[in-house]
Amino acid sequence: MKEVPITTLATISEKRGDHNFTASLPNGKIVMVHTPKKLAHLANEIVSGDQVTIEMTPFDFDKGRISSKIS
Repeated sequence: MKEVPITTLATISEKRGDHNFTASLPNGKIVMVHTPKKLAHLANEIVSGDQVTIEMTPFDFDKGRISSKIS
């Protein structure tokens, strides 16, 4: 059975590569996040300080996937 992803808000801290970023969660935890292929165009628009919505699996709280950018 596939697990439902956990969705939360995060603030981008810094860019770590073409599609990889570090982000801080509301509780202060720092996680690695990336843009999926279907949202690759967002990688050029995201800068430090931007608010994004991320999805995380219940098994690994150290990384996530960016699902949208909040203006």
